[in-house]
Amino acid sequence: MRIAGARSAEHSVSEGSKALPQHLIIKVKTGRLEWRCRMELYQLKYFLYASKYENISKAAQELRVAQPSVSKAIQALEKELQVELFERNGKRLKLTYTGRVLREKVSQVIWKLDELPDELGNLGREAHIIKLNAVSAVTLLPPIIEKFKKEEPDVKFIITDQREKTDWDVCICSAEPDTTYTYGVELLKERVFLGVSKESKLSEKRMVSLEDVRNENFILLPRGTVLRKLADVRFRENHFLPKISMECDSTHLVSQLVSGGMGITLWPEYSWGKRADVHLMGIRETGFYRSIFLLQQRSSETAPIVRKFAEYVEDYMKQLKSGG
Repeated sequence: MRIAGARSAEHSVSEGSKALPQHLIIKVKTGRLEWRCRMELYQLKYFLYASKYENISKAAQELRVAQPSVSKAIQALEKELQVELFERNGKRLKLTYTGRVLREKVSQVIWKLDELPDELGNLGREAHIIKLNAVSAVTLLPPIIEKFKKEEPDVKFIITDQREKTDWDVCICSAEPDTTYTYGVELLKERVFLGVSKESKLSEKRMVSLEDVRNENFILLPRGTVLRKLADVRFRENHFLPKISMECDSTHLVSQLVSGGMGITLWPEYSWGKRADVHLMGIRETGFYRSIFLLQQRSSETAPIVRKFAEYVEDYMKQLKSGG
């Protein structure tokens, strides 16, 4: 006898199987004779567990079914195939040659189908995950995320703030003036002010030139960041050499140091937010502005929830610019 392999399946739910096809059609050949056997998938599943443990009781325990159910399933399978699948020695089972062939033919199919509900469930959960890389405009994001989660309470955010990271769905980043991205949308074009402590004598001024702050201590982000590159370019254009007392890669810490009177810094209009203890002064020299972009990965398989969030962020930023 030769078992030629699985040929087709009819899709419905059967006893002992969760969300699986109900029947499997196998072509069986014995010499010149050939017939097609229609078997229940739960029978094949019980057969595989019995072959795994070589014991009906252990198989039934693992399957969480009654022992007679396993025995009857195997007997029905043997009757349908007209073969013996096991040699029986008391409670112990040993596969026959035909049983080993059947196990080899159907095991991958059955185990894969058994894993299918969990795999599909995971896909459903992943469809509600948004990987957000928040490199810039961090202070603007909490109210956006809060309002979005009220509309989509099942969504889960995985938030990072790494410039070099590429495993994200949406990235909020800053860019120099006149930058464009193929798969990006400009959310804001924001002015960059000089931020000083409210206790500073400069806090009385609404507008200053770079010459006015020549003797002030600057606290700047490190080289390689957009804001630092903007500072370096504009300072050089205006022949201005700042007195840099500190470099810090944490925007939160920079704002804390400025509010404490430790120095002054370049302060983006929207994305760093406003503080009651920090005064913002306009800069007379031109070119002190930057853009905030929303980037999405180039993919035709972008989840609908990701697209919805991206549109939500765009709408929020439009309202922010219009003063809404």
